[in-house]
Amino acid sequence: MLGLVTIGQTPRPDFEAAFKEYVPGVEFRIVGALDGLEPGEIDDLSAQPGDYPLHMLLADGSTADIQLETLQPIVKQTMLNLVSDGASAIGLLCTGRFPEFEVGVPVLEPGKLLPAVAGAIATSGRVGVVTPIESQREIVREIWESDGFSPTVAVSSPYHEGQIEAAAKVMAEAKPELVVLDCMGLGPDHRDEFTRLSGCPTLTAQTLLAKVAGEVAGGLS
Repeated sequence: MLGLVTIGQTPRPDFEAAFKEYVPGVEFRIVGALDGLEPGEIDDLSAQPGDYPLHMLLADGSTADIQLETLQPIVKQTMLNLVSDGASAIGLLCTGRFPEFEVGVPVLEPGKLLPAVAGAIATSGRVGVVTPIESQREIVREIWESDGFSPTVAVSSPYHEGQIEAAAKVMAEAKPELVVLDCMGLGPDHRDEFTRLSGCPTLTAQTLLAKVAGEVAGGLS
């Protein structure tokens, strides 16, 4: 079984669709790190201070921003629970740059896959990076610069309307070699629209992780 952990809550039909397409014949289970928590408990987590907020979708359709440091132990425990239930590999449905997860099975992290693939495509290092919230902009810029890239950063949340056009305009003007949708909620439809509006080839974490998981998990059925 392939275990998949989203940092927010389930259900996530968009993730279900992506993995059904690219991991055929493999049992997978999507679990939310915040599943079962009451709104007040999530508010308490959101109030914790930090410098690296992560943006997530909740079961009622609302969103929350919670610091990576606050989420890390909750996400790890969710992974461990999946391993106890028989998961042979874990996919993290978040592009945040978490510390290494030691859970006894391979952990596939988009935050590691994206710069590796982007570096192979955008050999000049000139990339566009789309992050979901303004409060992530500077830390995302610093992270991608530390990876050796020259990033142009724009903001577009998959959960709020009216942002994609402005972000694509930024990329159309900057003309990076590659645009990276650095948020798991930005799926293939967003990718296609960014490509159309910006004129730049676009890479999405959601599809990339699903395809890599299909390779890794192919023998797990």
